[in-house]
Amino acid sequence: MKYVGLILALLLAPTSAWAADHHEVFAHRGASGYLPEHSLPAKAMAFAQGSDFLEQDVVLTKDNVPLVLHDIHLDGITDVATQFPQRKREDGRYYAIDFTLAEIKQLNATQRVNYRTGEAVNPGRFPIDGYSYQLHTLDEEIRFIQGMNISTGRNVGLFTEIKNPTFHQQEGRDVTLAVYKVLFRHGYGNNKDSACWIQCFEQSTLKRLREELGWKGRLMMIYSGKKTGADGSNYDQLATAGALQELATYVDGVFPNLPRVVTWDEHGQPHASDFTTAAHQARLRVITGVVRQDDLPKNCPTIDALHDALFNVADVDDVCTDFPDLSVNWLKSQQK
Repeated sequence: MKYVGLILALLLAPTSAWAADHHEVFAHRGASGYLPEHSLPAKAMAFAQGSDFLEQDVVLTKDNVPLVLHDIHLDGITDVATQFPQRKREDGRYYAIDFTLAEIKQLNATQRVNYRTGEAVNPGRFPIDGYSYQLHTLDEEIRFIQGMNISTGRNVGLFTEIKNPTFHQQEGRDVTLAVYKVLFRHGYGNNKDSACWIQCFEQSTLKRLREELGWKGRLMMIYSGKKTGADGSNYDQLATAGALQELATYVDGVFPNLPRVVTWDEHGQPHASDFTTAAHQARLRVITGVVRQDDLPKNCPTIDALHDALFNVADVDDVCTDFPDLSVNWLKSQQK
């Protein structure tokens, strides 16, 4: 009985000091700072650079196949306008959901370009005409990652984002269920230890995964720089201490955009918000990003200063990065 008081004290203690016991690196669309986003070479490079998780953005094809693609449009990343010029919608865009997987497999994908001008979105990165690749399915990427895990003895995980569930619903499709089925078939989602996070900008989707579909794996709420998500999620309201406590009843982590956790003044000094503290009080893991060497936040002087501010000032747990090696190496340098 003499230990009862101590146990109660520990249980009732404030959780503001809670944080993950180690830091992890999430590769944003693979090593996308070096190779075209979501290409399998970019995933292999991120794996080799020491990433803990590799991201997959997922949309549906016309024949309901989960496809790894950053958004619902094919223009801006493939030559769809050249191969299928008559297949654009009234808004002038080409939507993945209007094409079968067989048709999408005919397309040549490259580094991301502005779909209006054809100019590279990141001109200092891998050249547009340097390499083309074929888009692939979520199933194909999982088998690729699991194959690398087998051959190396590692357990690099998935960081799977369900893209635009509300759009898919308006098209009469259920991208959430389709992704859930593929992940579950490959052994993910049975428990919190499975090496897979599902992330989404839409709060309602995460709640559905947990409460309706019975996903037992880890879930993460993403916060946009915009005020409201497609499903009505209000990101500012969801960032309050009370909302974070509510989120923690069905999600395991939060992914705030960089300005939500730290900003820099005109002298290059970082200033943290109270977001991470509030999230840790709710016992939520905090990942943030995207860390980009070629696109630093306003007034942030260097990539090292960015890492230092995120981990030592804002106290985040993990980072999502276009340059996995830089994040991995910075974390290693702090252990010396």
